[in-house]
Amino acid sequence: MRQDGGFKKVTLDDLNKRMKEVPLWKMVDMDITFLDWGRSEMKMQVKDTYLNVMGSCHGGIIATFADTVMGAALYSMAVATATIEMNINYLEPITAGQELTGRGEVLRKGRTNAVIRADLFVEGTMVATARGTYGVFEADNEK
Repeated sequence: MRQDGGFKKVTLDDLNKRMKEVPLWKMVDMDITFLDWGRSEMKMQVKDTYLNVMGSCHGGIIATFADTVMGAALYSMAVATATIEMNINYLEPITAGQELTGRGEVLRKGRTNAVIRADLFVEGTMVATARGTYGVFEADNEK
């Protein structure tokens, strides 16, 4: 991860440790496995507690994961962010015990917003794809 825009360079271990303190990440156990300029990869083990009444992973959990994957891709560009909107297409059911891998890519970063894509996989099969628009909040180097 580059050191730009006033954000301090951190290791993946440090970042994952810091993120585990966030209440959402305590509930939905996710790990960042790769960050590069405008790209991210994350993993999430699907637990029994993530399942809906049909026995597959609840769409809200999958959307939360996709949103986080996209946010991490933008974070890699030393940008603070918040989701403006996102859409997701669910392609295959996901069940407990499966490991979900998400890959995010910033498609375009402007001055005030960015468009990002995330593709989610289980064992190489794409199970969902998402696209989102995110607010861009550059770090204030004056403070």
